[in-house]
Amino acid sequence: MQNPMNAIRLHHTGGPEVLQLDEINRPTPGPREVLVRAHSIGVGLADQLVRNGRYPWMPELPTIPGIEMSGYIETIGEDVTGHKNGDAVIVTNVPTRSCYAEYVSVDADFVVPCRDDVDLAEAACLTNYRVAHRILHTAVRARKGETIVIVGAAGGLGSALMQLSKDADLETIAVVRSDSKASFARDQNADHVINTLTEDLAKRIMEITDDRGVDHFIDPVGGEKFVGYLDLLAPAGTLVLYGLIGGLPTDDVFAAQCKRWNHSPAVRMFSIHSYDENPEDTSNDLSMLIDMIAEERIKPVIFSKLSLGEAVLAHKQLEEGKVLGKIVLQPRLD
Repeated sequence: MQNPMNAIRLHHTGGPEVLQLDEINRPTPGPREVLVRAHSIGVGLADQLVRNGRYPWMPELPTIPGIEMSGYIETIGEDVTGHKNGDAVIVTNVPTRSCYAEYVSVDADFVVPCRDDVDLAEAACLTNYRVAHRILHTAVRARKGETIVIVGAAGGLGSALMQLSKDADLETIAVVRSDSKASFARDQNADHVINTLTEDLAKRIMEITDDRGVDHFIDPVGGEKFVGYLDLLAPAGTLVLYGLIGGLPTDDVFAAQCKRWNHSPAVRMFSIHSYDENPEDTSNDLSMLIDMIAEERIKPVIFSKLSLGEAVLAHKQLEEGKVLGKIVLQPRLD
């Protein structure tokens, strides 16, 4: 093997143990591609769903998971402009994945320069913030003063939603399932925190909103409880599903909306894959978020930094549900 590298590959789906550290050939960038040496690799929900075979856009196996990383440009392919070797960059490789590796060759359109005053480990978390930004300003078009429920508010994407909601002057209701996550949400300046292990979700939401309901309810779970959240919306409120941790909703969503016709509820299914063919939007979003880190308007919370070879441990931590913020893998820790 002439130019070997380490990568985490998925040969079949299953629990965290199916993530395998393999030595493979380092990719060579083709025309309009750059080779990026990884500094930090984000670990998140999409990776978990790919690993267990429940992702709606499953790749062919074997595959290298991972959709987000930061690093340095190592080699530039033909016809690439605007980048040079050694540049610090963010890679958002949502369409093709492959970020759980020491090196990734990626279309130059999906590589965004990173500022010198922004930590690369934090920058590797920005795909979560990009998803959160699009949910808030495209899926629901939230306005100052509106109320928003964020389920899973202590996770990587949940904490991103929390921070961006606060930046947009929304009234935030963080929904968590442990005392430690409730404490974390308060540290993130949530206006209200509901711990569903000890509190009734519907009752608390109606208490907080004086029985009006919330303007926006953001759910990453789906499953059997999803349509019931329609009852917690204010008139003309929006219920958003952006993940499938609990699988597809088990009831007819449209029929459930029709039963609540007099409240005009809206349901949105959101996927960042809507922007796979719009690298300019991706670049603009990430450049804005990089500036927000530098301006201290947002700050990604890193739960742990693990080596690439500890990807199994990272996914076990996700499965245990105890992660506060984001896990990143750093190949140079190996």
